[in-house]
Amino acid sequence: MNFIHLSKRFYCNKSKIINKNVLEILKDTTEKLKKSNNELISNCSELESKLLVSHVLKIDDDNNQYQLFNKKVQSRIITNEEYDQLQSFINRRLKNEPISYIIGYRYFWKNKFFCNHSTLIPRPDSETIIEKIIEESKEKGLNIKKILDLGTGTGCLLLSTLNEFKDSIGVGIDKSKEALIIANKNAIELSLDKRVFLFSLDWNDYDKNQISKLLSKNNNNNNNNNNDEKFDLVISNPPYISNEEFKYLNPTVTDWEPKTALIADENGLKDYKSIASFLNENRDSLLSEKSLIVFEIGKGQEKDIQSIMENQYSFRYIGCKKDLNSIIRCLVFMKK
Repeated sequence: MNFIHLSKRFYCNKSKIINKNVLEILKDTTEKLKKSNNELISNCSELESKLLVSHVLKIDDDNNQYQLFNKKVQSRIITNEEYDQLQSFINRRLKNEPISYIIGYRYFWKNKFFCNHSTLIPRPDSETIIEKIIEESKEKGLNIKKILDLGTGTGCLLLSTLNEFKDSIGVGIDKSKEALIIANKNAIELSLDKRVFLFSLDWNDYDKNQISKLLSKNNNNNNNNNNDEKFDLVISNPPYISNEEFKYLNPTVTDWEPKTALIADENGLKDYKSIASFLNENRDSLLSEKSLIVFEIGKGQEKDIQSIMENQYSFRYIGCKKDLNSIIRCLVFMKK
C-alpha cells in the first residue's frame, strides 16, 4: 500500500498542472516573443502570439479566426497538451523559424496556402503580379485561357490566377519535386486540381522532349485540340537575390527558406536570362500571339531585365507595377 501511495505521489508531482486561461497564455506568449533579439519577431510579438495560440486551439481558419476575441474562449483554461505544443512553437519561433512553417500555411491573395521548408513562403509583394495581370487583361481585352507558371513553388501565383480567370487552365513547373507536392496539395484544397498540371522541369537544363510532353499532357488533361495548345500568360517569380544581398537578409529567411529559390548568380539576374532564353527558344510552340509574360523582380532590377528581354530576345516591354512600398515589383512583356 505504501509503495502504491508513493508511486501516485511521484506521478502527481511529475505532472505539471497548467492553471492559466487563454487570455493569460496570450500575454505570456507575447512577452516571450517580445524578448527575441530579432526585431522582426519582437516588433510583431502580439500578432504572432495570436497566430500561434489560435493554431494551437484550432481556431485559425476563416470561420473561427475571431473566436480568440470571444470572452468565453479567453477564459477557458488551456490544457497541458495545448500548453506543451505552444511552448514548442514558441521555441521554434525564437530560433527564427518562420511562423508560416510552424503553423504550416500562409494566406495569399484570397486563400490559404500550405507551405513547408521546400517552398518559399508566399508574400504580399507577390500579389502585385495578380493585380497587374487583372489590369492588363481588362485594358487589352485579353482572353486568358492557358497559363504557364515558371517556378511554381506553393502554386500561389498560378492557383490565384486560375481563380480569377474561371475558364482558364494552367501548367506549373518547378525543379523541386517536394515543392510540386505542396502545390498539388494546394490545388486539391482549392478544388483546382482538375484545371492544373504540375510538371518537373529545370529551365536551366531541359530537352525539347520535355516541352512536347508538357504541351501534350496539358492538352490531354483538358481535352483541347492541337490548335489551342499555346499559353496566353506566362508568370514567374524566379530566384532574384544576389549572393551579396542575401548576407543582409533577416535570419528568418537566410536560415530557413530554400536558398535555391532565393539566390541567383550574375547579381541576381541569371534566372531571368535563362527564362528569357527558354521562352525565346520555344516561342513558337509555347506562346500565343498576344501572350503576356509577367515577372516578379527585385528592387532596382527593372532596367537590366528590360534590356535582357527586349535587346537580347526581342520581347516587347509594356509596363510595370509598384508594390505597397512603392518599389517596382512587376514587369510585363509581350511576344512581338
